[in-house]
Amino acid sequence: MSEGSESDYVIVGGGSAGCVLAARLSEDPSVTVTLLEAGPEDRHHWIHIPAGYAKLFISGQFDWKYETEPDPELHDRRIKWPRGKVLGGSGSINGLVFLRGSPRDYDRWAQAGARGWSYEACLPAFKAIETWEGPPSALHGTEGPIRNGPTRDLSPAGRAFVAACQAAGQPACPDFNGAWYEGVAPNPLNVSGGRRISSARAYLKPARSRPNLRVLTGVRAHRIAIAEGRARAVEGRGPGGAARWAARREVIVSAGTIESPKLLMLSGIGDAATLAAFGIAPVLDARGVGRNLQDHLVVRMPFRTRAAGTMNEYTASWLGYLRMGARWLFARRGPLAVGASEASLFARVTPGAEEPDLQIQFINFSFTTLAEGLHPHPGIAFVVGQCRPDSRGEITLASADPEAPPRIIPNYLTAPNDLHVTVEGVKLTRRIVASQPLAGLVEEELLPGRAVASDAAIADWVRSAASTVYHPCGTVRMGDDDAAPLDTRLRVKGVAGLRVVDASVFPLVPSSNIQPAVLMVAERASAMIREDARG
Repeated sequence: MSEGSESDYVIVGGGSAGCVLAARLSEDPSVTVTLLEAGPEDRHHWIHIPAGYAKLFISGQFDWKYETEPDPELHDRRIKWPRGKVLGGSGSINGLVFLRGSPRDYDRWAQAGARGWSYEACLPAFKAIETWEGPPSALHGTEGPIRNGPTRDLSPAGRAFVAACQAAGQPACPDFNGAWYEGVAPNPLNVSGGRRISSARAYLKPARSRPNLRVLTGVRAHRIAIAEGRARAVEGRGPGGAARWAARREVIVSAGTIESPKLLMLSGIGDAATLAAFGIAPVLDARGVGRNLQDHLVVRMPFRTRAAGTMNEYTASWLGYLRMGARWLFARRGPLAVGASEASLFARVTPGAEEPDLQIQFINFSFTTLAEGLHPHPGIAFVVGQCRPDSRGEITLASADPEAPPRIIPNYLTAPNDLHVTVEGVKLTRRIVASQPLAGLVEEELLPGRAVASDAAIADWVRSAASTVYHPCGTVRMGDDDAAPLDTRLRVKGVAGLRVVDASVFPLVPSSNIQPAVLMVAERASAMIREDARG
């Protein structure tokens, strides 16, 4: 094995969190930082064009191409779980919806044992990550790296969705990332000047000229070398073959909800009996590693519409493609400058609910599968999913081979209320579609179709059609209880010099899209690491 470099901090994973950590830690010129990323540089043009996320999903070029185990509650279907394998990670290929979630989400973190992670404690970091391009607000930042703001150029169908929600009795929300998030509004997007603002672009790129920061791509981490109770190095494979990257101060694992627990288990940190069965010598019996997996399960309901400037209409002809491309090229506006979802509704569908328990996202195009392409007729779709699922899954090893993918066992819909809320969401979506002005625009419900009417029939369709909306988290959670692998400063309990910083540390999934929460965690972790280094 050839020797790699030695540095103060070795960060495994150049995703949303890893890019923040590398940039923030290297601000101190007295320390050295090495960032290891399995994927390539983020140079592809579709990464930077917001609507290009769909092209990236279809091609799988920057994707780990994970797939779940057959899920009994989803008619034994396997679900594809795309995760980013490129600088910026999933933040370089996602749909760019920039929602923090409910303020109560973070209070629940603190109540669940992650003391010091209440909304009040997290708000300064949420503000630090952003430059808000919407109406002035004391709850938003004005000098952070991630520029974001409300969807520009809401489509005619998007405006109809917002109006129909209000006609159906839902309130308008002034700011989803403000004091409260209930109601309907255009989504905030991390888009500025018509381009994706990822952590790779906003945080890492300006930092790469620093002599104390080294960024290596095409590197697969195989294990963390631990000696005398301390993480000493990362061992793996780079472009030149096997290598070792030593850490004088800390190894920071930011490989994501799937790869972070896998790397810990390969390094001997996990359920000791399970590790021994794979021939891995246990270093630390940490049974919580890989458990507590959470994700937002959704159904997608496409509709045929009258002509309304939907993406389907642009892509139906070369002239439409040219018009759309020219508008983005010369004005950085139009459909190519919008992410996956233009607007959302957060609503209560459970009697007595104290806050919204359902999110409906509006999409200005329709499809059956992305691989088949958009429908040839005008169309829109709704993404309907529960905010806070109760079901819990796990990540386990499939092999001791570090190049082999792990087993993903999501256990979707094992908690009965998860199915109930989703069924109620389908019914609420239909009430909104039946409200004006959306009712005058929609011609036909394509899926599940009006024949699927009873609660039982809708529930069966949910089981046959539901899929991920790409928000897995929680597999190396922080907490003050013995079952939590991390303490509330994100340090692995029982191993010195080892932290985890990414979505795997979440005790509970936020109520909406999770990227802002990942960036917030990385901002706070960077400050904690520097504080701990000062003693």
